[in-house]
Amino acid sequence: MDLGLTDRVALVTGASSGIGEAVALALAAEGCRVVGTDITAEGINRLVSQDSDRFGAVVADLATEDGPRAAVAHTIERFGQIDILVCAGGIFGNARGGVFAADAGVSASEISAVDWDRTLKVNLRGSFLAAQAAIPYMSARGWGRVILIGSVSGQMGGFGAGADYAASKAALGGMARSMALTAGPSGVTVNYVNPGMIETPMLAGNHSSASTAKIARQAAMRRLGQRGELAAVIAMLASDQAGYITGTHLDVNGGYYFG
Repeated sequence: MDLGLTDRVALVTGASSGIGEAVALALAAEGCRVVGTDITAEGINRLVSQDSDRFGAVVADLATEDGPRAAVAHTIERFGQIDILVCAGGIFGNARGGVFAADAGVSASEISAVDWDRTLKVNLRGSFLAAQAAIPYMSARGWGRVILIGSVSGQMGGFGAGADYAASKAALGGMARSMALTAGPSGVTVNYVNPGMIETPMLAGNHSSASTAKIARQAAMRRLGQRGELAAVIAMLASDQAGYITGTHLDVNGGYYFG
């Protein structure tokens, strides 16, 4: 199926690895020109080295006020427009909780104000500022797609993460619905995807293989999700065919949680 993405321009945050990298590659495979952004250059420069005509890269810190806006401005400067924004950039935070709380002994009282603010700035405010900067350009062209990457943690009160991460991801869901209402009349959709346990470097860095295997056995599919499976869903939401889908929360968790 032709998704109608040829020559569309996408900005993907958190594109140096994991879900963001997979999304950038999937959109490029569908014909998009893609700018990847992250806090360091190494991973996003790997994308450019594959195809410098297809990919662009910009280093930006989502925790700063200027970083997300600069990434949007760079995308428009590099390719002349922005049609798609995928907010995949995020941090896990230092706390552990949710289904692992009993084993880890972690409570919300152990999250410092500094850690709380950092997680919320990157995961929530960073996505807000990027969307706030991108939507006016999309609206002026009468077409746009904003896709926010949440987490099953925001639905279940933490899953394997702490209260800071869970709060940031839950708040993104409310933000998606609010922005969908205001952006819809100009042809811009805003949707929210809740991944479950997707096999990524972030997952491996924050949970042991025994923990992830335990979670996988509790999912209906009895396995972890793959980055490409999630990226394919995001590419669909970015397509022409998804023009009547907005304000939606879409779960991609292998049947671990039915919200």
